[in-house]
Amino acid sequence: MGMSFQHIRNATSVLIVNGKKILIDPMLSDPGELPPVPFTRTLRRNPLTPLPVPLHFFEHMDAILLTHRHFDHLDKKALSILNKKLPVFCQPEDQAFLQTAGFMHVHAIQQSYEWCGIQMKRIKGQHAPGFAAKLLGPVSGYIVSTAKDGSIYIVGDCIYTPAIEETFLKYQPNIAILNTPRAQMLLGTIITMTAEDIVRLAELSPTTRLIAVHMDAISHCTFKRQHLRSFLKERGLEQVAIIPNDGEVIDL
Repeated sequence: MGMSFQHIRNATSVLIVNGKKILIDPMLSDPGELPPVPFTRTLRRNPLTPLPVPLHFFEHMDAILLTHRHFDHLDKKALSILNKKLPVFCQPEDQAFLQTAGFMHVHAIQQSYEWCGIQMKRIKGQHAPGFAAKLLGPVSGYIVSTAKDGSIYIVGDCIYTPAIEETFLKYQPNIAILNTPRAQMLLGTIITMTAEDIVRLAELSPTTRLIAVHMDAISHCTFKRQHLRSFLKERGLEQVAIIPNDGEVIDL
């Protein structure tokens, strides 16, 4: 059956595994419907780009996976239109919010959870260095796997840390989804992965297929797809990472 990954926009994507469609980090608003990102250098409203699919596309999901609940990963439009009967998998800190929002089947993953033959292992992350990490709150990544299809590591809004290195070395995921927009706060603090981190992970785990997302859609994300493509090409590393366009489907 195999896995496939459809990049929708920003960090929103659909992972098809074991015949199930898992919607990841749904931000479904039209351009400009969301406010500027607080504590950043820009006053531009979000998102910057439209959805590449119609809203009724999201009526056919089997589950939702949430890395954290910043509005560019879970927005009011998603809360209003998604089926509240869908199972939602999340970090423990987000469980109460999702239940209050009306979702009936919220599963807070402490360490791991199995659903429909799919194993989900939560990897605690760090959204920023130092004090900024407390300001931004908790974030998680997930390794989603089946015995037949292998594993995909959805890293989430995590900066590069020794814990991330340990996770790659320990689990050696077949695929990794990296949020690499070089997002910045007011004083220049970097709060996501960067192009340089892609190179580091490619060297650390050369058997892992890397997919870079979370670009072009949110105002505080300073590194765009064209920048990343140029960065890798200049170093002869075009094959190191896949950089999907909005709506693009990748067979895994």
